[in-house]
Amino acid sequence: MRLATCLAALLSAFGFWACSNNDSVAGTATQTENTVASLDTLKGVVYHKNGTKAKGAVVRMVLSSKWEDAGWSDFREAETDAQGRFSFANVPADTFQLAVIDSASSEILYLPEASAEDDSLVLKTAAKVKGFLTLGDSALAPVSVGSHFKVYVSGIPFFESVFAPGAFELLVPEGSWTFGFCPGDPMVIEKLQESGIADSVIFRSWKMSKALKSGESLALDTLVWGANKKAGSAEKDDPKEDVDQKDTTAKMDTTEAPAVPKAWISGQVDCSNLDRCDSVEVMVITDLFGFGFANGLTLEYEIQARTDTLGRWWLPAPEEVPYDSFRVEYRQRSGETVTNVGLSRYVKKSELEGAKDTLSIGKASLDKYSWISVGVRLVVDQQDNQQSENCFMNSVVLGIEGTSHFVRTVTCNMYVLTYLPSGMQKLIFYSGDPVVVSALQEAGTPQYSYVSTVDQNLMAGNGIKELWLTYTPPTVK
Repeated sequence: MRLATCLAALLSAFGFWACSNNDSVAGTATQTENTVASLDTLKGVVYHKNGTKAKGAVVRMVLSSKWEDAGWSDFREAETDAQGRFSFANVPADTFQLAVIDSASSEILYLPEASAEDDSLVLKTAAKVKGFLTLGDSALAPVSVGSHFKVYVSGIPFFESVFAPGAFELLVPEGSWTFGFCPGDPMVIEKLQESGIADSVIFRSWKMSKALKSGESLALDTLVWGANKKAGSAEKDDPKEDVDQKDTTAKMDTTEAPAVPKAWISGQVDCSNLDRCDSVEVMVITDLFGFGFANGLTLEYEIQARTDTLGRWWLPAPEEVPYDSFRVEYRQRSGETVTNVGLSRYVKKSELEGAKDTLSIGKASLDKYSWISVGVRLVVDQQDNQQSENCFMNSVVLGIEGTSHFVRTVTCNMYVLTYLPSGMQKLIFYSGDPVVVSALQEAGTPQYSYVSTVDQNLMAGNGIKELWLTYTPPTVK
């Protein structure tokens, strides 16, 4: 069985670790019945190929026997410090595999038979395997597999998580390898097996037809995982058989867009003014006016997909579009900091209803975010324009139409909305009392009579320091 292949690859992601008795161990470890050499220690320094010390590189150590033969392998992982140093205590007996991965520089090192004497490690340029993983027909799945999957190299500790549908890039040593992909949760794998799903369906695999060299890229067709036996791999072959994927040294921008199921939407971020296009966060906005937020539902930004290296993304079409259209909001980060944002066009509901296949909503541009400091003054009687000082008895909902940016505040208060898309946007506000809003909607009151709209041209990288609006509470009969 190939359960061990994926289970071992999942150890680092799901915390299947036990603490070592030796406090000097760097990283984490599992405890197994494997023989361990007493108090042997491995300390070393990792260098980039240019001679500089590698900070933040991942060092993985596992027994030399292949993972599919080793079961729950004695697996340890550490991260290099600012000086490129790492250390392990209680080194496995005899020789062991050692893998070092530095994703930032696309450099790795793989030693299939390392020893405690290997204390100075010089990275090499990695080969890359790039692709896109999506879900096929899972109607026969006995359990919900979720979206977390693992793409891995059989027998060696190189693997990456991918959230389907999504793109991945796996750094691998040069050579000819057998690859696989499977659900990322070991408990899901166990439930699938208990339900009678064959391992050949759970663990999809293929073998390269030729060796990859350092610095080369392997561009794969779309990987498709499904819980039924008809759901094939990227080339839709019988999942019981290993699949020989398309070998190429071409970069990702020469590949075709992945085929996706019906009732999907797709789009792309315009990368012309960006340093990078991948990992842009994507959220579909169907609640254009934030009425769900007004009724106590959350409208925080929810990452529903991320772009691939070409800025492309795919998502299931929204099940419900309550108004005549919807939008897609984009957000790019540098670490934890939001740097660029953007919005798609308004996508008409009729476009979605008339689409025979995946609906492409086109490209969208990202730019530096804007902000606005806005306050609302209460006007009880619009005839005399007399402003009331009775601020705290009236709340309003403020927001930018078609985005996730809404807030409830009280009149006379100033509030700053930030991370806003630039360009001409509709600033809307209405009663912050959800009972009032619901009553108006149930009575069929025209929306324009209780939702106020102000067009604002927001500048990228800049904002509006002070904007005051006037608000008259609606009358509910």
